[in-house]
Amino acid sequence: MQRMSEGFPGQRLIVVPPAIVETAFQKPVCASLFPTHIGMFQSVKGHYVKRREGVPESIIIVCLAGGGTCSFNGNEWHLKPGHMIVIPKECEHSYEANNDNPWTIFWFHVRGNMFSHYLEELQITEHEPIINIPNIAGLMDAFEDVYQHTESGFTHTSLLCLSTSLAHFLGICKLYQRSIKASQQGVEERIEKTVDVMKKSLHRLLTLEQLAEISGWSPTHYSALFKAKMNVPPLEFFTRLKMQSACDKLKLTNEPIQTIAASLGYNDAFYFSRLFKRHNQVSPKIYRKAFSLIIEMY
Repeated sequence: MQRMSEGFPGQRLIVVPPAIVETAFQKPVCASLFPTHIGMFQSVKGHYVKRREGVPESIIIVCLAGGGTCSFNGNEWHLKPGHMIVIPKECEHSYEANNDNPWTIFWFHVRGNMFSHYLEELQITEHEPIINIPNIAGLMDAFEDVYQHTESGFTHTSLLCLSTSLAHFLGICKLYQRSIKASQQGVEERIEKTVDVMKKSLHRLLTLEQLAEISGWSPTHYSALFKAKMNVPPLEFFTRLKMQSACDKLKLTNEPIQTIAASLGYNDAFYFSRLFKRHNQVSPKIYRKAFSLIIEMY
């Protein structure tokens, strides 16, 4: 079978001209994060790339279907649908599609002084370079959002949009990221189940014991696992959801503050106001005055 690096039917490939890249990097936003190459191959049998010197940019590869193998730093990783891998810049590497079930992939070459911080948030390192993002549709939408900004010429606006849409893509990756380890998938599913209950129960006051019972763990174990994943304890997370809902109601309705408090399970409007101020640094009344989107008719 003939190996090829590109030139496949239906491929999509954009290489931002070096002069345009340099122009982009004169803008602080673009200098923080910018894609220099953007592409997609669909079910590409025989796809193979080997670079002995690497490239000046880090490479993001996302597998949407099929499978393939990526090798660098003396290790080999097998990509499946929903896997994203990051190849370090200036690192010898190779990657190729599986023969029997070749991958569909998209990729970015990325530069920018903030990219390493995004990798830290995603917990991606040279030794653990793969994350799992099973929401394929979400990944595709985020890719298309980046790609569309290459189609209207590299104007000042499109360069800014390329940078910010790539940041949005990485945010989507963080939002839908799941553990590669199968043993962790059940943990995440149970935590997500309790988050879904919280979102549907903003009118109630749930207890830690009730949420733990839904998860199937003890309150102590549930609280520890929830905090490890979400960075806050479960009841604090639940309160944040309520406060966000309160902000929306204050901005978008003329409902009295007492009514809003009651709709979120707080019968004591004074307690609700104190809680709201603790989370938003201003009282509900002042927040509404500053951010209300309701136009009063006289």
